[in-house]
Amino acid sequence: MKNISHKKHSLMAGAFLFLLILGAKIDLDVGGIVSFTLQTLFLGLVYYYLPQAFRIGLMSAYLCLGIIGIPVFNGGVGWSYFTSWPLGFFIGFLVSAFIPVVQPRGFASAVRFFAQVHGVIIICGIMWVGFYASSSIQAFETFSQILPGAFIKTFAGAGIVWALFKMK
Repeated sequence: MKNISHKKHSLMAGAFLFLLILGAKIDLDVGGIVSFTLQTLFLGLVYYYLPQAFRIGLMSAYLCLGIIGIPVFNGGVGWSYFTSWPLGFFIGFLVSAFIPVVQPRGFASAVRFFAQVHGVIIICGIMWVGFYASSSIQAFETFSQILPGAFIKTFAGAGIVWALFKMK
């Protein structure tokens, strides 16, 4: 039984890796007011449905692919891009892999989970942006640009989880 579960999670991890890469490339513009990618929405789904070891393995694979030059990130490739302004967000991707999924699995608990994932990513990212740019103003501007998209993706992710839970 454990072998079947491992195979199932391995297949899910492969599919989620594809979705994560795709999500980084899909840039949505909501009326010129809010612009965001689907990367963290898909990341939240990955983390909601995969066990922790698979989360860390998948995120490590994703980051390694980008570091070696495969275009999986939203804005660039390679070590120099990885260690530039988005490094804090990448660290947030890894740190948020440790957030536990709470029971019961309803809409409210899914909102809390996705909010925690986005919160960790944003906090790590904004701290690094401020340090990298030597500017708290740049950090605040980045924060104000990504926060609306994070709210939208938090509720979208919770809605997806809730809908899939109701279909069971």
